[in-house]
Amino acid sequence: MTQALLLYADHLFDRAAAAGDGNAKGDHLDTARQNPLYREPDAPTVPVLPPELAYIWTWFTQLNQKRQCGMAVNSLTSAEILGWQARHGVRFDPFEEVIIDRLDALFIYHQNKKDK
Repeated sequence: MTQALLLYADHLFDRAAAAGDGNAKGDHLDTARQNPLYREPDAPTVPVLPPELAYIWTWFTQLNQKRQCGMAVNSLTSAEILGWQARHGVRFDPFEEVIIDRLDALFIYHQNKKDK
């Protein structure tokens, strides 16, 4: 189940990543699909968000909106995570902490990835 959530996140982060012109890659794909000559390539199915872990995805997206960015996108800090938990009256279980950390690492990877 955790792997399914990570695959779902990976797909969304990849679509949101900047292409060479600075626009999101997913926007380029969506625009290309509007062209009548566009032919959809054979692609694997789009990953689905596991309903059992949707709450963790929601938590991560809320945390991600509060992320501090300077010259580059930074990892979520413990202080940001603890502040979010206090504000929302939530205490992560160790399992949830691990998933949040893995989602954060995956997000940072996509933000720093350079397309070739």
